[in-house]
Amino acid sequence: MGTKPDLSHMVSLLVLCTSENSLLLTIDNASSDHWIPSVKAEPNASWSKLITKESQDILGVKVAPKLLRMYKIWNPKKENAHLIHCVFYVVVEVSVKNKTKNSMGKYRGKLKWILESDLLGLWQSNSLRSPDLLELYHLAREYDVGHFYTVEPAEDIILAKNVAEITDDILVSGKTTNYQQLIESSPIDKLAQEQLYSNLFLPYCYPACYMNLKSFSKFMTDDLGWPKPQMIFLFRSADINNRYGLSFRELLYFLAAIDPNTGHGGTAAELRCRYMFKYYDRDKDNVLKVEEFKNLILDLRKSKKLAVDPQSVTKETQDTYKSLGLQESQGLAMNDFLRAVCDLKIRGTSHIFRSNVSISIYLKDVNERRPSITRAPVTKASPVYGAPIENPRGKMTIKNPDYEIALHTVKIQRSGQAINIEEMKEIQEAVSATTIKQPMNEQTKRLSMDIFSQRSVTNEVLKGLRYLTTINNVKDSKTSYTWGQLDPNIFARNLIQVCNQVREIMRNQARLLELSSPVYIMGDLHGNVADLLYFERTLWHIGPGLSPCRLLFLGDYVDRGSYSIEVISYLLSYKLQSPNKVSLLRGNHEIREVQKMFTFYKECCLKLGDKLGNEVWNAVNNAFDTMPIAATIDGKVFCCHGGCPPPWLCPALSAINDIPSVLSQPETQSSLAWELMWNDPVKPKTVNEKLAMELLANEGFAVNTRRGTAHIFSVEALERFLRANQLTHVVRAHEVAQCGFQVMQKGKLLTVFSSSKYCGGQNDAACIMADQGKLRILRLETE
Repeated sequence: MGTKPDLSHMVSLLVLCTSENSLLLTIDNASSDHWIPSVKAEPNASWSKLITKESQDILGVKVAPKLLRMYKIWNPKKENAHLIHCVFYVVVEVSVKNKTKNSMGKYRGKLKWILESDLLGLWQSNSLRSPDLLELYHLAREYDVGHFYTVEPAEDIILAKNVAEITDDILVSGKTTNYQQLIESSPIDKLAQEQLYSNLFLPYCYPACYMNLKSFSKFMTDDLGWPKPQMIFLFRSADINNRYGLSFRELLYFLAAIDPNTGHGGTAAELRCRYMFKYYDRDKDNVLKVEEFKNLILDLRKSKKLAVDPQSVTKETQDTYKSLGLQESQGLAMNDFLRAVCDLKIRGTSHIFRSNVSISIYLKDVNERRPSITRAPVTKASPVYGAPIENPRGKMTIKNPDYEIALHTVKIQRSGQAINIEEMKEIQEAVSATTIKQPMNEQTKRLSMDIFSQRSVTNEVLKGLRYLTTINNVKDSKTSYTWGQLDPNIFARNLIQVCNQVREIMRNQARLLELSSPVYIMGDLHGNVADLLYFERTLWHIGPGLSPCRLLFLGDYVDRGSYSIEVISYLLSYKLQSPNKVSLLRGNHEIREVQKMFTFYKECCLKLGDKLGNEVWNAVNNAFDTMPIAATIDGKVFCCHGGCPPPWLCPALSAINDIPSVLSQPETQSSLAWELMWNDPVKPKTVNEKLAMELLANEGFAVNTRRGTAHIFSVEALERFLRANQLTHVVRAHEVAQCGFQVMQKGKLLTVFSSSKYCGGQNDAACIMADQGKLRILRLETE
């Protein structure tokens, strides 16, 4: 959005010729929008005299305009906090109408008399600056309610006939209504709402109270990256009251629905699907006909990186219609569409109908008080599926963020245990009155409360987990399992909720994470919750959120060990509490087919019963589907589960960010992701003449016969990968190491394994600390 001039008070004039049922409008030459003559008003000047002079300049005769309506509009950037827009009106005879000056002065060529019958046509063709104009005309003509213009004013405008107000109550909070819950599921907190209102809505709309199609289109294309041809359909979708104009809240609700970081569950998912239905209902008949439904299928297939040729789209459309029990001649009504999504007969709606740029990134770009992110121009990608700007196709330069004081203090016992969590403002003897009055960042507050509130869903899961590890002998997989006094149904429901929220967080992360040190790097855990808790007590004993180090886990969290549910409950809960401190990469056991060959699926059903166990297993795997695939530390250390990929799949690291954000079938969806999860280094003792020739012919890669999939790579392949990407080392997991770690390939490749006594063996567990240019091995003492 370009720089907008400072906003000021305004006076406007509505000129009527009632004998001809007409009114005088101005036409903006650039946008063709129709409005009423308006002029800036100085606070100390006589506004009545100002509008009298304006009317005389327009009509050529002296008239006495009357006040029709005063708008009092909240303006966070103005000292007195409000803008005043006064609308006057005057009724003239035909003889005066014919003297209107349209050939001279500032209104030259911009004035036009419009018949009442044509006014509705301008409105319905999106040619009015705002539907305010119809409300004003209706008021001036003193028409009865329901005559001429029947649309109710927006909920965020307080209306009392001649006075209309927009106050700071326009901002949305709470969870009472469905739309409040939608905002709560989005990253648009109160601070972001205020910035949207003052930086976007007011500059584009004032002195009007609604945003029209042209302003909406400019913002959506220039700032959020949507293609221009889709604008009319997006606007109709957002215009839930068919007003041909959006109030601030209506715009806010829509932006929350299409934000790439908004969750897709519960009420938020239903509202997103309602907007989605209106978007694809191109003829506005409240039914998706087969051709309209094909557009939905097309975008779903794009999001899954499937073929989008007409034959494939038509076949899936026909198959979906058949599963819904519909003939192609029938249409799909809104309620039937919602039911089909709920019953999973239409899959993938969480990935489409999303902006390329999140509101948080947009606000960082336009808010001068906050650091900005340097990004390439927005690519006009798919109208419903584009990578959010936090997930760029290439490297991103991020300036260091501004600091802020945390909302809670933590008292720590001499033993190292965290106790007595208090809100900062409650310690009045240590915090000044002026500090207490400062506004809080709502998103920061929400995260802080999630970490420290014992009633948060993550802490409920963690409390349950710690209870289970005390009543079960987690060091002995052969002992029977008990839930004790813990209700497994409540624990499972909480875990499913955590999975759903973490899924959305990880789905919007880059596939290649860019981390800065210090970082603890953890290898395979394989259901070994005892070792995970040992590492916690030693390295981050008061929780990841209060540890100076980031935690990076390289995958293989489940299978083989008996406590996979506990391990994944721990990791996902802390990921939700501290999304920027805990990073989870995907390993080859975070795949459904692999788990069914091993133990995780059986463990879920054994501990929770078939029905609930299957629900938990599916929720966990839905989260696994969105896990990032690789990470770099300080731009020098490359981390993944398996090993370096072949150059024909990954000529540069930026190719990793082209991997789809959701991989339910990674083997078929992304060869690159599959290689990063499965590859192994060549074992020198296994190299014979045949293997040496294969490595030479394939740039240091050969078929991984031991695993039956992916490749093995030589030291030459590793060195080429490091040179091409200006890296120094690769850290990976994937293979058990007797000492908990193994250094290979000229000291440039480190394998780390973080589960001791793996499958009954005698191996150690280890992790790696990356800090100050050193990769230091930390080994866990084996009992």
